[in-house]
Amino acid sequence: MTTTPLIGIVTLHEDFHAHMIRQTLQERQDARCVILETDEIARTGALNWSPLSQCEPTLPIEGGGRVDVRTLDAVWWRRPSGRPWDRSLPGLEEVVDPQALEVVRNDCLAGFHGVMLTEFEGAWVSHPDATRRAENKLLQLRTAAQVGLRVPRTLVSQDPVAIRAFCAQQPTIVKTLAGASGVPLLAHTVRPEILADDDALSLSPAIYQECIEGREHLRVNVFGSRIETARLRCNELDWRVHLDVTEVEPCTLPPEVERRLREFMRLMDLRMGVFDLKIDLQGELVWLEVNPQGQFLFLEGMSDMKLASACSDFLYRTACERRGARHGLRQVAAASA
Repeated sequence: MTTTPLIGIVTLHEDFHAHMIRQTLQERQDARCVILETDEIARTGALNWSPLSQCEPTLPIEGGGRVDVRTLDAVWWRRPSGRPWDRSLPGLEEVVDPQALEVVRNDCLAGFHGVMLTEFEGAWVSHPDATRRAENKLLQLRTAAQVGLRVPRTLVSQDPVAIRAFCAQQPTIVKTLAGASGVPLLAHTVRPEILADDDALSLSPAIYQECIEGREHLRVNVFGSRIETARLRCNELDWRVHLDVTEVEPCTLPPEVERRLREFMRLMDLRMGVFDLKIDLQGELVWLEVNPQGQFLFLEGMSDMKLASACSDFLYRTACERRGARHGLRQVAAASA
């Protein structure tokens, strides 16, 4: 049996982050790494599972072939779904009924998740349940406040009266609670015409927050025990769509802020997370949100930060620790048989 761990990356087809991290793992650690693309399952014929272990539990991997899920030592649960399928995907060209297409998509994802949840014995980065839970904006805000991080004054509401009363107290921005796949719904300032439209305000709840003034933003990348922070300088409200006028440089967080972020990670049962913070005009750090599987490689392209190496080192170490623990347990079991 090889002592080199096997790492799986669960994501969507042609995910740059997945391919870059796999390449870095191979170059730095000579590690074995496979990519499992959840939106390619329909054309592979490689998903197999039985409750009584009558077959190997396998899932398709990028480039062809399949992997026995039990052989994976760590899984980076990066982008398991999140965008709608359409019949232009390979293998779905003949599916003309939208409901049939939805059945195929749902069955593929349910089967994929079921195989992983029942057969995978390695380390999750992070567990699907923890990832999904941490994506809830309300839970994020409550947990951030619980660990002592400053959060903006916030109202989540679809009540026009409550919204107008809140917005009258300070300059306010509005954000979606969940958004939609493939649709860039970004934060923007609340304008008078928005507040005047009861139907628009009451259609669905949204996040209304005090606008934190300032041009300095922090993107904090947490890979296990390692924290890599980038300072971004941008005059725009949402720097994500203004990278061409954004300056990026590495920086270090105050120890107390790092401690609180680690406590947030512990409470949310996350092994990895990408945080957005902002520095207000008085120099105080304000917590905005966390993405359990956020983008980070764009920072490497805009600075001298080595985030691909940091991520791959973390995944490799996690997989090695898990492989050692699993192998040790098997040795104990064999010795006592």
